[in-house]
Amino acid sequence: MSCLREMRLDDLFTFNPLVFDPFTEVYRIGFFMRHIAQWPELAAASTAPDGRLVGFIFGKFLDGVKDNTQQHGHVCALTVLSDYRRLGIASLLMNYFAQMLDLKSAWYVDLYLRCSNSAAYNLYCALGYEMRRVLLDYYPGDPEENAYDMRMPLSIDVNQLSLALASKEPVRLPLEDDSDDDY
Repeated sequence: MSCLREMRLDDLFTFNPLVFDPFTEVYRIGFFMRHIAQWPELAAASTAPDGRLVGFIFGKFLDGVKDNTQQHGHVCALTVLSDYRRLGIASLLMNYFAQMLDLKSAWYVDLYLRCSNSAAYNLYCALGYEMRRVLLDYYPGDPEENAYDMRMPLSIDVNQLSLALASKEPVRLPLEDDSDDDY
């Protein structure tokens, strides 16, 4: 059993077991602080009955530059402690995130994940996400690894236009692309 709540700044003092999980991307502390400050409703925690953090999601909301069909949310980080996986916590966090974006009239939610993370890929597909494209050499390291760019239309996008515009062609993102790693 677990419950959801908004992340708090003091959670950053207790979330190391989650952040240092091998399936979780590591970000600087400023990344988490910025997300809690700018999008507090899109930073949620899952806690065990004893109050321990067992999962979290961090995301952001991007306003449309051209028109409101560009308004969307992006999942920046999602993780669940290994002992609490396969209990529905990741689905609960993802559904919460989508509901918060629906309230903002977002058209879709997207995320990136390592191509080698088949468990996460299967989870996202089960939740209604579709693979949009492959991002070449997205994750640095030795060797570099590609990422899946996945997207799910939200309730305002009844005709699923956000998927119709998707291209399945692999791409390499330009270096000047806005990155959460800078925070």
